[in-house]
Amino acid sequence: MKTNESPLVIRNAHLFDPSNGIDYPGSIVVNGGVIEDFGPEPGSVDGAEVIDAGGSYIFPAFCDTHVHFRTPGQTEKEDIDSGSLAALAGGFTSVIQMPNTNPVVDTAELVADLTRDEPIELRVMGAVTLGSDQRELVDFQALTDAGAVGFTEDGRPISEFVFMKAALTFSVESGIPVVSHAEDESFGLGGVVRLGRVADSLMVPGWNPKRESAMVERDLKMAKKIGGHVHICHVSTAASVEFLKLAKSKDIDVTAEVTPHHLSLTEDDISDFGTDAKMNPPLGTIDDREVLIEALKDGTIDCIATDHAPHTPEEKSLDLMRAPFGVIGLETSFPVVYTDLVATGRIGLDRIIHAMSLRPRQIFGLDRIGLFKGSRADLTLVDLDTEWVIDPDKFESKARNCPFRGRTVKGKVKWTMYRGSIAWSAIE
Repeated sequence: MKTNESPLVIRNAHLFDPSNGIDYPGSIVVNGGVIEDFGPEPGSVDGAEVIDAGGSYIFPAFCDTHVHFRTPGQTEKEDIDSGSLAALAGGFTSVIQMPNTNPVVDTAELVADLTRDEPIELRVMGAVTLGSDQRELVDFQALTDAGAVGFTEDGRPISEFVFMKAALTFSVESGIPVVSHAEDESFGLGGVVRLGRVADSLMVPGWNPKRESAMVERDLKMAKKIGGHVHICHVSTAASVEFLKLAKSKDIDVTAEVTPHHLSLTEDDISDFGTDAKMNPPLGTIDDREVLIEALKDGTIDCIATDHAPHTPEEKSLDLMRAPFGVIGLETSFPVVYTDLVATGRIGLDRIIHAMSLRPRQIFGLDRIGLFKGSRADLTLVDLDTEWVIDPDKFESKARNCPFRGRTVKGKVKWTMYRGSIAWSAIE
């Protein structure tokens, strides 16, 4: 992708960047892929192309810390190109890919191949063990040198103490986060939905919430003893939040993410959406949802991540027992969160933008962007007043396994700019 050769002026926008205290109508001048000027009335630029934002909000583009683009090995579900388009359509210009591909991302060569700057900023985590089979450690330094921004066995826990200790020890030395798919497999069989009345009514095995909270507790105790930075994936239980609060009060270096579906849905939604609402960890109770919302609001949970997990329609057409775990979320993340949390007054818009744009980049050491002079011009234009009905059949993603099909939401991405060029637009 080439940046615009001539200057670009975006006028009649509402500029919004909480990290810089910006919340007012204004314009932005983009030149050479970076923000040259901005403000209520920035200086005129001769020969510039002018874009009218129509009064819509401009945010620093979003960053997703947890996606599955199925490359290599399962590109019938998603690939780099389709996943990147889905990201752009959702307002994202940066994503971090998980390593549980086929083959697993356990070599410097694979890390280097998946670390790209086109069509969006694509970064990747490395596995902790070769093949993620938890028998032999990867070469942490080699993968870091190749561009890995974190280490995880995502899709399964780092169950062996010795491997978690090694990863945390490397984190102490390097500052690279160890990313925990927190699931203590000693707490019963896996289950397919949350243990309790919904699982009973559907007559399927239940997933014990202690599987998550017990592993969160273990990983935080290890981080306290060894040091290093632990990042907890897709927090879903109230008990996990309590462990996070305690750890942060003791200055343990821990961050955490929550998904839009765990913020918006509960186990009661499974009956409506079936396998499109089957994910790991499963949807929780109403009480869990309330605790997660408050934890995001007060900063106990740092960021919002989609855990975008595409599957084919054929796979998701299987019954609840046999269908794979996972839902997609890149194209619905902001509107779902905005509709359910901001428009209802539960959480301020500033907190959501912080959790979707600034904080994810901080956690994983990506370049800072925002509304400031010299920033890379990664911007998303969103009409907060537009109501629209979610229709996965119109998505850029190859997949359709969306638990929000048919929902009316507010907040429509009109275009997304990457490195000074509009890389995706809904405007014809």
